[in-house]
Amino acid sequence: MPYDAEYSTLLDLFIRLVNSQAGRKIEPGEAWWNDAQVLASKLFRHLVSMKTLSIGSTVELDGVADIYFIDHASVKVIARAALETYLVFFYLYGNPDASLCKFRHKTWCLGGLTDRQKFHASSAQALEVLAQEKIEIEQLKLEIEGLPQFGSYTEKQRKKLLEGEWRVGSGWADLSRNAGFHEKYFKNIYGYLCGYSHSSYLSALQVGQAELIKDQKMLTQSILGIGVVLMAHFAFSYSSAFQEADAILSTNPSAKRVAEKWRLGPNEMASIYGH
Repeated sequence: MPYDAEYSTLLDLFIRLVNSQAGRKIEPGEAWWNDAQVLASKLFRHLVSMKTLSIGSTVELDGVADIYFIDHASVKVIARAALETYLVFFYLYGNPDASLCKFRHKTWCLGGLTDRQKFHASSAQALEVLAQEKIEIEQLKLEIEGLPQFGSYTEKQRKKLLEGEWRVGSGWADLSRNAGFHEKYFKNIYGYLCGYSHSSYLSALQVGQAELIKDQKMLTQSILGIGVVLMAHFAFSYSSAFQEADAILSTNPSAKRVAEKWRLGPNEMASIYGH
């Protein structure tokens, strides 16, 4: 089914919700909330790119339009990134326990900075950045070790956390279940999207078989449906995190109804995938 109208409705709602935080004063010690906006921006750009690619592309040969195609494969690669971005957003900011969210944010930051330490630096500026971040890493480790949530992990898990494995004990399927997705639904779509990201045989097979534009459009529309579901979930999780956004959601009843329709969770998927 075509998702264009509802995709546009939810994308418009997305903008309004995130813009509700424009100019908001960040209180001392609350700067970590800024990354909620950064992740929202990352997700938004993925969603826009998916919609843009769904229009199709024309390549010229000798100055004449010669090839037209819809790059459904790239839409799927971006959709995977969008899905993971939303799951990270929810993991960091979707829990009502603010202290747990802050703890998770610290471990997430530690993971990213630790990863960058493994990169090869070839300039003096890059070496300086790594040196400064190494100090920041040690400070983060001390802060994490001092938080009560750290004690809830096993000794082995605590070691991995301090090594930068911020999702220790939780895979993407665990994050998706906590974010309100049906487990089999997530595993189906995530496995499929990963196949395109990693150039599985199935991805090559489908690209080769979808020679007709109508087939390329069909394979693209199904992935835009994933975007619609992501935006629906985002509308409610973001509104739960920010009071101003909740007010925006309440004053846009038609868009809220669309979001409610597509906020598919375990109950809505039970008839398809079973309990």
